[in-house]
Amino acid sequence: MPPQSNANDSSTANSGDAIGGNQRESNQGHNGSTANNNEIPIIDLANPDISLLVAQLYQACSTWGFFQLINHGISADLIASFRNAMSDFFALPYDTKVELKRNAQNARGYFDDELTKRKRDWKEALDVGVPGSRDWGLSDLDENNACLDGYNKFPPADVCPNFRDVVVEYSQSCAELSNRLALLMTLALSGGNNNDEEPFLERMKEEHTSYLRMNYYPPSDASDVKLNKAENLHNNSFSSGQPNAGQLGISPHRDAGFLTILLQDDDCHSLQVARFEDDDHIGDDGDRWVTVHPVPNSLTINTGDMAMICSNGRFRAPLHRVLTDPAKKRYSAPFFYNPGYNELIYPFSCCCNQEDNRKTKRHENENTTKNSLQKYNPCLWGYFRALRFAGDLTDLGVGIQTSHFKVGSESSHLLKQERFMKVIDFEGPFNVEKYAHILKSKD
Repeated sequence: MPPQSNANDSSTANSGDAIGGNQRESNQGHNGSTANNNEIPIIDLANPDISLLVAQLYQACSTWGFFQLINHGISADLIASFRNAMSDFFALPYDTKVELKRNAQNARGYFDDELTKRKRDWKEALDVGVPGSRDWGLSDLDENNACLDGYNKFPPADVCPNFRDVVVEYSQSCAELSNRLALLMTLALSGGNNNDEEPFLERMKEEHTSYLRMNYYPPSDASDVKLNKAENLHNNSFSSGQPNAGQLGISPHRDAGFLTILLQDDDCHSLQVARFEDDDHIGDDGDRWVTVHPVPNSLTINTGDMAMICSNGRFRAPLHRVLTDPAKKRYSAPFFYNPGYNELIYPFSCCCNQEDNRKTKRHENENTTKNSLQKYNPCLWGYFRALRFAGDLTDLGVGIQTSHFKVGSESSHLLKQERFMKVIDFEGPFNVEKYAHILKSKD
C-alpha cells in the first residue's frame, strides 16, 4: 500500500495566547511561536515585538525550515475565492485542461505528468507566474510577456469565469507577503543591520520570477468514495487506475527558490517534513517524517535552496513530501518566491564570519568564491531553475542540488553554469531540447 495521509487527524500545535491582528479570534489558543518535537512552529506576523519576531523566524528557518504563519494579512475572502476558483478549474473536462498543457518550450500551464526525483507524482497542476513584462494587464501571449518560464496559459473566461482575476490577485498578495518575509528573514541573519543585503532585497522585490502552482491530488483509491451528481474525480490521464506500490503525491524534494508560501486544505493532512536530516535517503521511516497539521487561517511557509545559500547554510531547505489519500481529494497552492533569472546567489556577507569559518575548512581557490569563508560558490538562479524544470518535465538523468555548489565540490555544474550563461536569453522562453546538450552533460 502507498504511504497515506490521515484525513481525519485534526490535531494542531500547542496552545497559547495569540498576539495581535484581525485573525486573532479565529486563531485563539495558538501561541506566536509554539512547537514541540512533533509540530512545526507557529509564528504570528502581527507580533509588535520585531526583535522577538525575527528571533522566532531564525529559529524556525534554521531548524525545521517550516513554520505556520498566522495574521499574515491576506484576506479570508480572497483565500475563499481562490479556493473556489482552483476547484472549479480542476473540475473542468480533461480535454479542456490539456489544451493548456505545458511543454519543453513553455514551463507554464497545466500538467498531470510531473516527475519528482524521477518518479511520477500523483497529482495534476497548473502553473501561473509573473509575466515577463511584469504587467498583468497585457494579453498573456503578448510578446513582451516572454521570459525564461514562458507564457501564462489561463482557461478562457467563458469556461472559468473570474478565474484569471482571482488568481492574479492572490498571486500578487503572496508576492507582497514574500517581500516582507524575505526582509524579516534577512534581518534575522544580519542581526538587524541589512545594509549589505538591501540591494539584493530590492532586486528580489522588483525582478522576482515567482510562480503560483495550483495542485489537485485525486483519491488514490476512490472505489468507495461517494460522489456528488456529475462529479468526476479523474479528469486527468492517470488516477482512474491503481497507484504504484509506495505511490506518493509528491516524492521527497526541496524547494528551489528563496521561500514558499503554501495554502493547503484544513482537513486533509498529507504534507510531511523530514526531521532535521542531512541527506536525501531517509526512506519511509515514520519516525523521520512529521505531518504538518494546518492551523485554521494560517499559511505554511518553508525556506528554499536559494535561502540556504544566502544564509551560508544557516537556514535549512527542508526535505518534504506529500502522501496520497485513499478516499479524500486534496487541493494545495504553493507560491514559489524566486530571484531574478540573472541573479547570482551567494552567501550574504553577514553570514561569512569567523564563527562559520570554525565549522568549515578554508578553501584555497579564491577565484570561485567571494571570500574564503563562504560555504557555497555563486549559483545562477536562471540555470538552477532551468535544470529543475527540465528534470520535472522529462527524465534527463541529471539533478541539481545546493550541494553541487558547495565550496570544494567537484561538481561539473559550475562549468555548465558558465556555458549556460553565455548562450541563454532570459527574455525568451527556455527550451529544454535546445539546451539539453549542456544540461545532460554528466555531473
